[in-house]
Amino acid sequence: MKVSAICTGNICRSPIAEVIIRALVADDPLLHGNVEVTSAGTARWHVGSPMDQRSQRALQRAGYHDDGTLGIFADSEFLASHDLVLVMTREHAQDIRARHPDVDIILLRSLLGAELDVPDPYYGDDAEFDACLALIESGCRELIPILRERVRAEQLGAGSD
Repeated sequence: MKVSAICTGNICRSPIAEVIIRALVADDPLLHGNVEVTSAGTARWHVGSPMDQRSQRALQRAGYHDDGTLGIFADSEFLASHDLVLVMTREHAQDIRARHPDVDIILLRSLLGAELDVPDPYYGDDAEFDACLALIESGCRELIPILRERVRAEQLGAGSD
C-alpha cells in the first residue's frame, strides 16, 4: 500500500507527517514492509528540495531522525500511484480531487474529529513548528488503525485468489 502526506510546498507539514507515519509503520509488525510512505506538494515551488530546516529540527526535538524525501509535485500520475493521500487542508483536498478524482483522501484533522485545516507553520517560530508537529503526530496515530484495517483487507483479498 502506498500512502502520501500532502501539503502545499512539501517542505513543512507533509514531510513532518511522512516521517511520523514512516516511524509508526516501522514500529507496527503488520504494517512494516506492507506500507510505503511518501510526501508531496500541491505546488511546484520546492520540487527537489529537502524539508525546511525548522521542520527537521522540530522532528529531532520530538525524537524523529529521518530526512524524509525530497520535494515532489502531486500531479495526477503521482496520485494515481498511491492508495491513500493524507492532506493538511480542505483546499489541498480540492486540489487533489481536481487532479485525480478517484484518489482516496483523508483530511488529517478529520482523524481527530474536526473538519479543520492543519495550520501552516512556515511564517512561525520553533514553538509553532512544535505545535504543528504535535497536531500532525496525533492525527497520524489515528491513521494507523485505518492502515492496519486496509492491509488486513488486502491480505484477506490476496488469500482468496
